[in-house]
Amino acid sequence: MTEPPADLGRLGVWSHLDSLPIERARDYARRVDELGFGMLWVPETVGREPFTLLGLLAGDTVEVRLGTSIVSIWGHDAQTTRMAALTLSEATGGRFVLGLGVSHPHLAERLRGHTFDRPLARMREFLAAYRSAIYKGPMAEGAAEPPVLLAALRERMLGLAATEADGAFPYLVTAERVAWIRVVLDTAAAEARKPRQPALAVSMPAVLETDAAAARATARAYLAPYLRTPAYRASWALQGFAEADWVAPGSDLLVDAMVAWGDAEALHARIGALVDAGADHVALIPLSPSGLTEHLPVLEALATV
Repeated sequence: MTEPPADLGRLGVWSHLDSLPIERARDYARRVDELGFGMLWVPETVGREPFTLLGLLAGDTVEVRLGTSIVSIWGHDAQTTRMAALTLSEATGGRFVLGLGVSHPHLAERLRGHTFDRPLARMREFLAAYRSAIYKGPMAEGAAEPPVLLAALRERMLGLAATEADGAFPYLVTAERVAWIRVVLDTAAAEARKPRQPALAVSMPAVLETDAAAARATARAYLAPYLRTPAYRASWALQGFAEADWVAPGSDLLVDAMVAWGDAEALHARIGALVDAGADHVALIPLSPSGLTEHLPVLEALATV
């Protein structure tokens, strides 16, 4: 019998936290924990270093799991990544989840000075090196290895996520695409005779606003950098969008598909659509009117407790 996927909880939170001074970031993490969300994810961009940040938040939280979504394999070698993951697993009592990705050419090359090539092969090599990396530090008592999720949008990376990791964390996808991803993951896992079903986590940018013009203005502020990113353009094309949809500032069709907006009931309906399509976990990105990702009123309106 296939084992259930890694338990991330039905709802989580994804926030940069870079707009908050560290004490307010700690307060934010505590509030996410108090509200009963299953996960708090932080990305890696050009702000705080995510492993360090989660280490700082570990002592301010009790139940919520802490994860990276995602860290770039171009920015961390496999040995260092395993050391960081197991250190955080110990510090959190087994609450850490590792999200990995190949990032994007402009970030790997211009920002980090690497040559972006063969992303699938590079990720496969990284996972093998991560699994075999030496770690002689203490382990969290009774804790298993931290789950590893891969940022994946296309079939071959999704297959790798299903067979060599614990699941996938695609970004900016519709419920229809989630249903397709669910089939790809489960098929790959079954063919590889994996005992555990791959976890499928998705993010959902959310605006608690019923006025369409105001909601879309917030959504566009958030989506602006992604509209010019080739990987997301290619993904949107596969999801049925046209080039005109991602020409700045983005069409209403694309904006409404990528960012949920409305009252709490409408946002819950969008969450339900993603879960019904096959998502195990939905990470809310709570957007403020300016497009920042740490807007507590969204979370308080959608809290699981």
